[in-house]
Amino acid sequence: MASVVRRASSDSPYLRDESKITGDADEIFVPETEEDVVKTVEEHFSEGRPLTISGMRTGMCGGCVPFGGDVLTTERLNKIIGIGKDSNGYYVRLQPAVTVRELNEVLRKRSYSNLQNITEDAVGDLLNEGTDFFYPVDPTELNSSLGGNIAANSSGPRTLKYGPTRNWVRRIRAVLPDGGIIDVKRGDIKADGRLFRFKTDKRELEVPLPSYEYNMNVKNSTGIMARDGMDIVDLFIGSEGMFGVLTEADLYISKWHPLISNIFFFPDNGSAYSFVKDIQKSGMEPEFIEYFDSGSLDLIRAARKRDPKMNQMPDVPEDAGSAVFMDFPIDGALMRKYMEIGELSEANGGSLENSWCGHELRDRERFFGFRHSVPQTIFEYVAGLKGEDPEIHKMGTDMSVPLDNLDRMMDIYSETLERYGLDHVTFGHIGNGHLHVEIILKDMEDLEKAKNAYRELAVKAIELGGSPSAEHGIGKIKREYIELMYGNKGAEEIRRTKEAIDPKWILCPGNMVER
Repeated sequence: MASVVRRASSDSPYLRDESKITGDADEIFVPETEEDVVKTVEEHFSEGRPLTISGMRTGMCGGCVPFGGDVLTTERLNKIIGIGKDSNGYYVRLQPAVTVRELNEVLRKRSYSNLQNITEDAVGDLLNEGTDFFYPVDPTELNSSLGGNIAANSSGPRTLKYGPTRNWVRRIRAVLPDGGIIDVKRGDIKADGRLFRFKTDKRELEVPLPSYEYNMNVKNSTGIMARDGMDIVDLFIGSEGMFGVLTEADLYISKWHPLISNIFFFPDNGSAYSFVKDIQKSGMEPEFIEYFDSGSLDLIRAARKRDPKMNQMPDVPEDAGSAVFMDFPIDGALMRKYMEIGELSEANGGSLENSWCGHELRDRERFFGFRHSVPQTIFEYVAGLKGEDPEIHKMGTDMSVPLDNLDRMMDIYSETLERYGLDHVTFGHIGNGHLHVEIILKDMEDLEKAKNAYRELAVKAIELGGSPSAEHGIGKIKREYIELMYGNKGAEEIRRTKEAIDPKWILCPGNMVER
């Protein structure tokens, strides 16, 4: 029987995520086994009672925030089960609450002794490879659950080289809203055009897909995937918990290669952006390219003043007005690359001497801590505002555009937010045409302005061939962007898909679309 915490208090952590919106629920269910999940889901389906799925609550769009009903947290489904191998390589089988950090720690330390051989002697084969492995999808928040990453098709900096979560999922096992179980690997079930037909241990289902074309040309986590003949695994990836409770997944892993991390400083925003374009033209292939504007560096400086030990990093140079963060593989071409990087840096007002560089794990973790300190500072700032305005929540863009339209989109960000009188900082995955513009709210009046500005920006991103939600999903905060992207027809078709699997709308109601 699932453990139950009755009557979630108003300050329960299960009522919010990193967006800082707060919901309400009656009971918190904490299953320890798949059987517990089945029982809990069956009971809620029988009663028609809403059940919101919660993991590590690192999402930013309110997807795990309940508004009525109960919560099912997967936090105790946190075991790495075993290792397998197929024609595509090695994979790890795990439960949904395993975090990115935990998986990579096991792989780095080769802690395989307690893991099953999913295929014949896969553990031994992996040990005999003579090299480390890692899970290459980096959603920035390393304490996020892998189940949550699958639910949102999360990505991050390394999408530039490795693609989003979708590219690494081999198999999923999930409890559907009526308690039936689906256990499929890629290739098992394909859509007949835009229609899935499949069986669970409970019933036969016919599930129609939306008629829109899901944009795969940019980073995109807006809506459910829909394509002719698509794999059913891809229906669950990015579905934000609407179709089932994930209980297991197989994720492919990749061979590790030594990397060197670099943060280059420049006098102003334009210089950094020009450097990025020069790197892209050069043919060099960094693992990722991250950008920080002047406002981002000011946030880091302020955080350092509050906590001088933050990240154990040196102070940001006083004359730095922007920065670019990149990783390169350590290989025979590295010295040649650095000679070229040095020339490109100097041509844009920077220098190798005024940059940070490190290859040891400790150094690289501190560099990522530097990168993460920008959104973290904003999270903390918004959390402080909620004491005065409980309804306030974080407002940051998650939009992507094709690279050839990035110049125009950056101008649109500046023009629009200046017109609304909103302070903001810009940072993130510039190598993918995907920047985060965090709006620095002061009060509820700013929040209303930000909502209007965000809508304008989302329309522009779509017009430029992009997505209004590149990696964080839609959740409850961004529902209106489903209709912006796909129209009323697309939103209705998502509802039709939802109803075919969850006729009582019990799982994660309010995510993506309302009933």
